[in-house]
Amino acid sequence: MAKYVVRTKKSVLGEEEKVQYYGVPVSSGVIDLKYIADEASVRGSLTPEDVIAAISVVARLTRKHLAMGDTVNLNGLGLFTVSASSEGCDTPEECTPAKVKPLRVCYKADPEMRRVLAEIKYEKREKG
Repeated sequence: MAKYVVRTKKSVLGEEEKVQYYGVPVSSGVIDLKYIADEASVRGSLTPEDVIAAISVVARLTRKHLAMGDTVNLNGLGLFTVSASSEGCDTPEECTPAKVKPLRVCYKADPEMRRVLAEIKYEKREKG
């Protein structure tokens, strides 16, 4: 079961300041590639090394295609794109490739991946 903690946040409405409490999810740990590979090998016919090799190739090819300007759709996982921006220019000619800067890799979860949200149940994490 997923855990959460309660955090406070001050809210200012007009001249009145009010403290409100919010449930904020906390991680119960980090699952790394080796753990995923070991778990996947038990559920399938690949060895942990095969799983790691396959994921490494997918990651490398995803980076390659993002760098080429492609959108990468990994069915069941999600869509990866790159966002970019440039400073404002007075004329179209001034807006050169050197002025366009990549900002971040964006991820949009596949509908299948988003279904996990309906399955998450929370319990309050005890202090300590």
